Amino acid sequence: MSFSFDHSQGPTLRHDPLSNRQVYLAPRRAARPNDLVNYRKIDCPFCIENSSLTPDPVQQWPSLEALHWKSRIIANRYPIVEVGDPATEIGGVAQSAMTTQSNMHAYGVHDVVIESPDHIESVLQIPFDDWVGVWTICQQRMKQLSTDSRITWATIFKNGGVQAGASLAHVHSQLIGINCIPPTISAKCDQLIHRPALFRNILSDANNQDRVIHNYKNFVAIVPPAPRQPFEAWLISKEPCCFFHTENQSCVEDVARFTQHFPAALEHLLPGASYNWWLHQFPFISSSTLHRAAEHWHWHLEALPRITPLAGFELGTGYHVSTMPPKTAARLLRDTGCWK
Repeated sequence: MSFSFDHSQGPTLRHDPLSNRQVYLAPRRAARPNDLVNYRKIDCPFCIENSSLTPDPVQQWPSLEALHWKSRIIANRYPIVEVGDPATEIGGVAQSAMTTQSNMHAYGVHDVVIESPDHIESVLQIPFDDWVGVWTICQQRMKQLSTDSRITWATIFKNGGVQAGASLAHVHSQLIGINCIPPTISAKCDQLIHRPALFRNILSDANNQDRVIHNYKNFVAIVPPAPRQPFEAWLISKEPCCFFHTENQSCVEDVARFTQHFPAALEHLLPGASYNWWLHQFPFISSSTLHRAAEHWHWHLEALPRITPLAGFELGTGYHVSTMPPKTAARLLRDTGCWK
């Protein structure tokens, strides 16, 4: 479906003064391909034989010069945020960080992570060593963004399946760096400032309440105490650490394991189920207030199955409604045998 409005307009960040909610308005994303089922390999811009259809990579595995690449990161052609005119910035910080204005340029970097050169649809089809390579170039890209003083925070996220918002079948995820701190991250920082032991307590409670799914070398996979959907899972670092990009290779391999174990377990329990995951790390630019939270932060990955849609109650109140006790979900996930 198409409508007669200007899709070429740059992205902006809109502010709702009543709810204090912010919304990214990105008209260009309306032109995204959206043929998840019928998109042919011959037309797929993410396949290696069609590399000329995409921008040059900013990161690539095994090397930026490799002709037979295994994964790559490119600029998103339909960005939620984009680098703006420096004239729209004030004191080195883009106006989108200023919430007193109702319509501001949405500054940032929006990339696509092409996870395979082949036209495959599941991360489970990617050899493990190549999957580690995907997370390695994501780590390298995060490190690049962390050095940009205009980028305040960044994340990696995946839309796996139609119900999760995927628009192309070819396996991919996305990486975004923005110049403001999302409300969810701000709320977590505020909690840590007042409850410094919060992450330690979350891990301890998960263990005591039988909600641990799997212990990795550097992380623990748990079902959270208040899951938003059945089989929601978190991967939390065992020790305080602010950023994914500062971790060693062993940690990268653990993340790669979890992000194949979780889809495998979900496919075992609910074949064909869609899911999202996203990375929650600390802001790149800290303040004296945020510094109090930084030493207690455990960066983590949240994986959310998309089993039931959000309905009126959830959308109207902000409360989620789930149907499965977290202890039961953890047991069922463990019993799939997909965590080795």
